[in-house]
Amino acid sequence: MFYRLLMESVTRRGSRKLLAALAVWIGVTLVVALLALSLDVGDKMNRELRSFGANIKLEPASAAIPVRVGGHELAAAVQPAFLQESQLGALKSIFWVNNILNVSPRLWAKAEVQGRQCQLLGTNLENPPDYWQLTGSWPSSEDECLLGSDLARELHLTAGQTVLLGNSVFRISGVVATGGREDSALITALPTVQRLTGLEGKISEADISALTTPENKLAEKYRLDPKSITAAEYERWYCTPYPGSVAADIQQAVPGSAARVVRRVSESQGVVLSRIQSLVLLLGLLTLVTATLSTMGVLTSAVLERRTEVALMRAIGAHSENILRLFLTEAAFLGLVGGTLAAATGSWLGAWLVHAVFGSQSETHLALWLLSPLLGLLTALAGSALPVAHTLSQNTAEVLHGN
Repeated sequence: MFYRLLMESVTRRGSRKLLAALAVWIGVTLVVALLALSLDVGDKMNRELRSFGANIKLEPASAAIPVRVGGHELAAAVQPAFLQESQLGALKSIFWVNNILNVSPRLWAKAEVQGRQCQLLGTNLENPPDYWQLTGSWPSSEDECLLGSDLARELHLTAGQTVLLGNSVFRISGVVATGGREDSALITALPTVQRLTGLEGKISEADISALTTPENKLAEKYRLDPKSITAAEYERWYCTPYPGSVAADIQQAVPGSAARVVRRVSESQGVVLSRIQSLVLLLGLLTLVTATLSTMGVLTSAVLERRTEVALMRAIGAHSENILRLFLTEAAFLGLVGGTLAAATGSWLGAWLVHAVFGSQSETHLALWLLSPLLGLLTALAGSALPVAHTLSQNTAEVLHGN
């Protein structure tokens, strides 16, 4: 009898039922799309935020020892230290290898440029940092170089002219501004600098861009005092791609090195990512609330139209629990239908948003296909609970008498 009443209840007033399922479908579609965007935003934004610069710097351990005088940190007064460029191959076998986006080895040296001592930088110019602002073009041959903006201004040189580096003549293909040491340096290909300085196979440092998770209390606790965390906390820290845990894995793989997190870059990335993810999740929550209110409006009208039917059922002996179960089962059916449809449309809309915002393909999130019907079910039940409870609270006799 219950299932017969349920089928008749669902099939009657089809436009009302369709409208309720439509409200659930649209609302859950938007929520699933925002959740898909939120799940993808971490990696996508990390790639976009590479313009901030590398978030991990790898250098020789001796060069990383701080020297403090009077509360001020100074550079260590030691002979230049180097790493072997071949050591960077070890990064291909570390735990976080898939999180490493780019490795840029560098070699710093002193050289005579136009008869004066200047900084010389050798690096990979085929994949320059995104934040370098170039006037001119990137070097395309070994006898071309870049000048930092400050050095170009001091030497009164510009793109297209030539510059004397030691006994070699280089053509200036462009002038770069970075806001860092590079602005006072002559920059050319790493192999060229290694050959000119007699430091074949050696590097001063490596800038590493890695996908990382913003630091939380656990990461901060480990950074301040590694000995203060338990074994379980250490395992959780080590298996989470915090900037510190990725840097520790890199340092362990390269003997004689020190991998330090560039706090200015990593903290900026963490703040941006956290705020964007919070915004997306807030929009998803507001959308879910709106969908629930829309469903409630539709179902309120549908339930109130059936007050007389409810009163008659109670008059012939139906219990309130049975009537409540009938209405909630009907609402659950509509919610599951709307939520199941939203699993497909929401995933499609989420993929479109990821492509529109980041210009790349979205990942497939199977969890959203399972979550979508559940969200539809909860939305429909929440939207129907209040009108059904209100209808059941009315006096049966008054309703049957038309009051």
